[in-house]
Amino acid sequence: MKSEFYDKKKRAHIYRSIYTYKIVTLCVILALNFILAGFFFKNVDLYYIYSDSLTPYYTIVGLRLTIFIASIIIDIYILKRTASLEKRLSALAFLDKLTGLPNRYSCDLLIQGYNDSPKLQNLGFILMQLNNLKDINSGSGHKDGNNLIAEFSSILEDVGNDYGYIGRNGGNEFIVLLEDCDNTKIDMFLMDLTKRIHGYNELYVGAPMEVSYSKVLNSLEHMDKITDVLSLGYRRIHEIPQILS
Repeated sequence: MKSEFYDKKKRAHIYRSIYTYKIVTLCVILALNFILAGFFFKNVDLYYIYSDSLTPYYTIVGLRLTIFIASIIIDIYILKRTASLEKRLSALAFLDKLTGLPNRYSCDLLIQGYNDSPKLQNLGFILMQLNNLKDINSGSGHKDGNNLIAEFSSILEDVGNDYGYIGRNGGNEFIVLLEDCDNTKIDMFLMDLTKRIHGYNELYVGAPMEVSYSKVLNSLEHMDKITDVLSLGYRRIHEIPQILS
């Protein structure tokens, strides 16, 4: 998986780029056809010299342009349908339906990319959970719980896009992977996220967000396997969870 996939803005840009490229290509081909038609009109006498056809030359040109324009319309229609289908397939395969974040399968593919990678040396890993999600699900219902997950995911992705890769690793688990990470970078991310969560809670929109987390800086731990980094993060959030406050 390329890193561009994990950024929502970059995913949208890729689709727009493909569509724009196709439109520009079709416009160029159309322009070339008009140029060729112009040359044909200027040298129409050659048509009658080398052709025994009784069909008027402008009928030939008009028919050709009609067929070409029809092919453009069909091409654009197919392109739009293909792009729409590709988005749906990508969403089904790699994106979490509720949040739009990379799902567990997508996270696994990303994590595998750090095996035997020099980026692992300075990788930062954060594991997050919503502390009050279980209480909200049992007290207010799963609809309110899902709303809280969706709101938190939106904030997390919006903040995290400037720092690294964000994913929902199933259920109430959210992961953040930061490359070239040190204490300053990871603290800046947590500070920005905390500000956004405080802003959300101050608006009294639905249930408040209560977030716990654990963090691992591999520049301090010096682990050789990404699975060891993740295991340490999971162990810390169960044994000594930290609270965003």
